[in-house]
Amino acid sequence: MEKFKRAVVMAVGSGGDVAPLAAVAAKLAAHGMETTLMAPQRYRHLTAGTAVQFQSIGADDVFEEVFGSADVWSATKGLEASWRYYGAAMCTGLRVLRQGWHAADTILVSSSFAVAARLAEEIDAYRNTTVHLSPSIVFSAHRPPKWPVVSIPQHWPLRLKRMMIAAAERIATDRVIGSHVNTFRSELGLPPVRNLFSQWIHSPRRVIYAFPRWFAQAAPDWPAQGAFAGFPRCMQHQRALPVALEAFLRRGTGPVMVITAGTAVASRPRWVERLTAFAVTQGARVVVIEPDAQGDEISPAVHRTPFAPFDLLLPRVQLIAHHAGIGTMAEALRAGLPQLLVPSAHDQPDNAWRLQHLGIGHSLRPAPTPNDLTRAWNWALGNSALRPVLDEVQDRITQDEEGAGRIAEMVIDTFRVPGLPGKT
Repeated sequence: MEKFKRAVVMAVGSGGDVAPLAAVAAKLAAHGMETTLMAPQRYRHLTAGTAVQFQSIGADDVFEEVFGSADVWSATKGLEASWRYYGAAMCTGLRVLRQGWHAADTILVSSSFAVAARLAEEIDAYRNTTVHLSPSIVFSAHRPPKWPVVSIPQHWPLRLKRMMIAAAERIATDRVIGSHVNTFRSELGLPPVRNLFSQWIHSPRRVIYAFPRWFAQAAPDWPAQGAFAGFPRCMQHQRALPVALEAFLRRGTGPVMVITAGTAVASRPRWVERLTAFAVTQGARVVVIEPDAQGDEISPAVHRTPFAPFDLLLPRVQLIAHHAGIGTMAEALRAGLPQLLVPSAHDQPDNAWRLQHLGIGHSLRPAPTPNDLTRAWNWALGNSALRPVLDEVQDRITQDEEGAGRIAEMVIDTFRVPGLPGKT
């Protein structure tokens, strides 16, 4: 790395999108690189206690507007809502990057939709690595991902699946993403591009999949420059559980269940209340994690908290229900927990489908019936065949190389030697 002394890690989205990239930034800094995390201002704390510097990627007012609205988590409105922010951050992020860094001595690492890095790669010849946190980001006709509203059946003929992928991109993703990307490209004097989701968002130099091969094998039409790294383990700055939560866990008997719809949701989904009430009727104690919680008990069986470090909490519970976010899913896998999944938008339906396909997750509808909940409960806690499967996956993920460190090593190795390794 004689030539490249600096690294800028660009990340956009919710905490689940930014935290893994913050962990990668910390690993790059540990290798001696002068590293900056460029992300929404809300996540500045993710660099605390590390050698990583922080720089807002900008558009923080748009971030608060978009992620403060329910639309961003809607299956039908989520794409357009999220790209209102991603598009704004693209514009501000490129300007910030050009003011403080230079391609001659700086490498970039970017999350899927931090596309300011793709423009910097194209215009200013930056060396960039795109990091995809979940497999649904990669369009594939051979193995179509599960989409929020409607998906392409896996068993359809390949030619038909290719036609449907092309139509979906032309009608939906190119229209939405292109309205932001191509408008800004025009301002920069660049020609418009198509196939934005299936091709353009991937760096032509290097793509890294921040999940293991056993979770989602590469399809023949995935980027040839892609490589697997495994699930990153996010840094936990809190080394003890909140006092009230610790006291709650120490009291009582029966299974403990964690319920979370993610820490970025604007309002609590109705399924959270339904699952909480049902679990209490089954004799469970419930920890609900949600951003507006006060860290108190609303009954002897229910405790609400705005945050808890999963590496300390999950090994002490027996079950988790969540929104199928990839980061929560990975932490639950590490803890060997049965997972009840209630996906709504973005990558969540695909993540849930993959976990259920592996036999270690059970999907629920956003408005589960009592029968749905009974079946899910019996699958999770009354299923003797499940424990060996969970233990096997837990062993596998424990043996996998930690993803953030592996990503940092791959980035450094990529730009240390001429040429790029192929798919591994």
